[in-house]
Amino acid sequence: MNMRLPELLVATLLGVAMTLPGMAVAQTTDAVAVPGPVVDAEWVLDHEKATTLINVSRRPSNYDATGFIDDAPFVGLSEFMTERPGMKGTIQYLAPSPERFETVMQGLGVDDDDAIVIAPAGDRVYGDATVATRFYWQLKYLGHDNVAILDGGVAAWDAAGGAVADSPGSSANGRYTAGAARDALFSATEDVQAVIDGGRSAQLVDNRPLVQFTGQMSKDYVDGNGHLPGARPVPFTLFVEVRDGVVYWRSPKSAQSIVSAMLPDVDGPIINYCNSGHVSSLAWFGMSEIADLPNVSLYDGSLHEWTLDGDRSLVIGE
Repeated sequence: MNMRLPELLVATLLGVAMTLPGMAVAQTTDAVAVPGPVVDAEWVLDHEKATTLINVSRRPSNYDATGFIDDAPFVGLSEFMTERPGMKGTIQYLAPSPERFETVMQGLGVDDDDAIVIAPAGDRVYGDATVATRFYWQLKYLGHDNVAILDGGVAAWDAAGGAVADSPGSSANGRYTAGAARDALFSATEDVQAVIDGGRSAQLVDNRPLVQFTGQMSKDYVDGNGHLPGARPVPFTLFVEVRDGVVYWRSPKSAQSIVSAMLPDVDGPIINYCNSGHVSSLAWFGMSEIADLPNVSLYDGSLHEWTLDGDRSLVIGE
């Protein structure tokens, strides 16, 4: 076969580009729009070629019992959070800069227009479903709307006939770019202080277990017992249900009923918090995304930052 020099050069360069490690390869299937914040395994199987699946949990060992979704990469909690110095020690578990999060997403092979489906292991709430919601929140916070969480995680995926593997897949470099931060989803210590001081109207909502809200116990990375002044409890576990060992999300109607029962006279902005901004992301997801409530934000540093980065106390019974 005879080829002219320009044609030979193009073919050679194309071959090199396709084989170099780390080179991004464009998807051949256009992304689909996710139908909502939660998708079931059957929907994902029907649209597998048009979605970008990512295994997301606290650590890889969380998938020991379920396996990973085959060919999908994995990202752990510590990889997409950061820390900074505080007055009484290091403030951990904070949202990273847009630039750092962009690097993480590119390493997972994500492009700007991808339909992302987050897949926790699906057999536990803390450290699994809560990590999936924190990852979801950070994607929404930085402007990526085409994202959903797989209901029941890999456990439900496997039961529906999806392929699983003992180890996560690898990924080529993606072309994801972080968007402008959505301030309406993020609350800082200054915002919380303004609510307590009466300069801003919002309901502070404590998403920790009731034993921590009442001050009977606390985490070692929170300096003190109790809750923020004026806060009301809505434990994060209310928004999920476990059936046959698999964690599923409450329906929109159920999530709305939970909020109405726990916060009957609240119709304005809500600021969710916990010890570190980790489990409260699940409550944020339940309120903002499933119940579809407006003006729901997440206190990023939560009580870890509140108590370690200033002379601030907690209260009991107020």
